[in-house]
Amino acid sequence: MARVTTVLIGCGGRGVRAHGAHAVRSDKLQLVAVCDLDDARRAAASRELGVPGVKDYHELLDRPDVQSVIVATNAKWHAPIALDAIRAGKHVMIEKPLAEDAATARRLADAAEERGVIGMVGYQFRFSDFALQLKREAERIDPIQALMTIQRGPMGPQYFFPDHYGGVVDTATHTIHMAMWVMGGEPEGVYGSVHRGSVIGDQTIEFMNLMVEYDGGSRAATVVSSMFGMQAANLVQVVGTRGHVSSPDRKVLHVVTHEGVKEPRGGAAPAGMETRTIQTRGGMDAATGNMLDHFADLVTGTAKVQQSTTLREGMYAVAVTEAMVKAAETGRRIPLSEIL
Repeated sequence: MARVTTVLIGCGGRGVRAHGAHAVRSDKLQLVAVCDLDDARRAAASRELGVPGVKDYHELLDRPDVQSVIVATNAKWHAPIALDAIRAGKHVMIEKPLAEDAATARRLADAAEERGVIGMVGYQFRFSDFALQLKREAERIDPIQALMTIQRGPMGPQYFFPDHYGGVVDTATHTIHMAMWVMGGEPEGVYGSVHRGSVIGDQTIEFMNLMVEYDGGSRAATVVSSMFGMQAANLVQVVGTRGHVSSPDRKVLHVVTHEGVKEPRGGAAPAGMETRTIQTRGGMDAATGNMLDHFADLVTGTAKVQQSTTLREGMYAVAVTEAMVKAAETGRRIPLSEIL
């Protein structure tokens, strides 16, 4: 089967070293051009990847031989470029976050569905062995509660901007989406707190506490992150009515399953309790390449089910961080109906 032709729009480090490099190596994708407004970046990417460089992305969207577009620009340009690509009938793989705000993300999702093109968001962790096994085990316990942390050191200067997806949220968005994916269902409301201003005195989000509610508040996912947590362990814990799944390192899974708590037991174990340890392969090193190959399989029809993050799911990831900031400002629960 012929490879899916694609172009890379945005020649920063992530675009070239991850998306571009894999597209060149892939037997499912064929990179035919790169695009960037910056002359030096564009020229360097063209040399490194061995394809022509184009300054105006509209030239690429006009080409009938271009089937798909990888958007890896600054986040504020994700939606405008992707929307133009969708309207031109191109399939789109868009880096996270999907858009600057949830309303725009919704318009993108609507447009892709109306045009009948494949749209996906670059949450590559869903293609790691750890995440796939975590999701599988979580589904077996009927999850009602999740706690995930993503502690790290100070961000680079390019991430210091005040928007809801800036600062520590730029990396935490992967964990936010993982928590929502593991919980399943549509989020309904958000509580949140954020801290700003202690590093360089601006409004960049430096730590965040987010709780996302489901099913009228009977289920919830909590994500905690900061740029002050150097060398802190990042925890994953999912609790369900029939067990729990946890990990101290995003490689090993500790799984406890049982038949459910049906009566007060005074600390005694519920019936049928079993404990297992699963050593996953981790898999983040290959996750981006697997995601892009899946994108190509969706375009050709080889893959019938979308494993990757849909534009609708990407929309919710944008909506909950937008709601988190509003919750922090107002001190109240924010229904997602106020954001979407």
